[in-house]
Amino acid sequence: MREVGDIGDAQTRLARAACLCAIVLATSTLGACSKSHEPGARPTEPRSATPEAAASAPPPSAAAAATAAPSPDDASVARADAGDAGTAEAGLARLAGKVVLHAGDSMVGGDGGLSRALGAKFRAEGAKFVRHTEVSLSIQTFARSVKLPNLLARHKPDIVILTLGANDVFLPSPQVFAPFVETIARKIGARECYWIGPPTWKGDTGIVAVIREHVAPCKFFDSSNLPLKRGGDRIHPTEKGGADWADLFWAYFQGTGSPAPGLVGDAGLLDSGN
Repeated sequence: MREVGDIGDAQTRLARAACLCAIVLATSTLGACSKSHEPGARPTEPRSATPEAAASAPPPSAAAAATAAPSPDDASVARADAGDAGTAEAGLARLAGKVVLHAGDSMVGGDGGLSRALGAKFRAEGAKFVRHTEVSLSIQTFARSVKLPNLLARHKPDIVILTLGANDVFLPSPQVFAPFVETIARKIGARECYWIGPPTWKGDTGIVAVIREHVAPCKFFDSSNLPLKRGGDRIHPTEKGGADWADLFWAYFQGTGSPAPGLVGDAGLLDSGN
């Protein structure tokens, strides 16, 4: 009978031990679950995708790719716009504190003169603008005189603008003016230089081509095809004509306009105002 009792006691103890283990295990599991939901508990980090899973993922649709990336045309337009704006701003910024000399014949001065409107543009950008004009001034006279060297020595310009040739357009044998054009350009030296050609009010016998071919290193602005509005003498531009002329040269000076405006379809180039 004792053996049977001993066996029963042993079974009882084993059952209690099993129950105790079950209780401990349940308590541990419950605690772990509770901690994962406690405030401030560190969330379980997601497992990274395996290479196999990444390789099997479908590629983005063509519509999604087009939406995500700008089209080449849009990017090109944006770059072009930024480039044009940057070029113009850089060109104007360099004028601050510079001295600009504008010399020439009667096309320069007067109420309808080119220089009046042009000077306002340069001064607005911080440049000092000096004007020298002479009535009936010819290329030959200006080349042979000491006026240009004196102007250069007195004002020390950084930029020189010449408007000459209006009194020479009707003369025969324009090639005789070639050495005089070269002399003027040589006197200006290494300075930045622009020669604004004459509006050919009596027809061009060839002087415009002579100036263009011999003016280097100065840059030539061809005005011969501009439909400028003229005053009562049918020669000099009106105030509106001078302002339009200045606008076209200013665009060329900035790098955004043509060196020969009016050569390609001048209709509508300048309005019909006085």
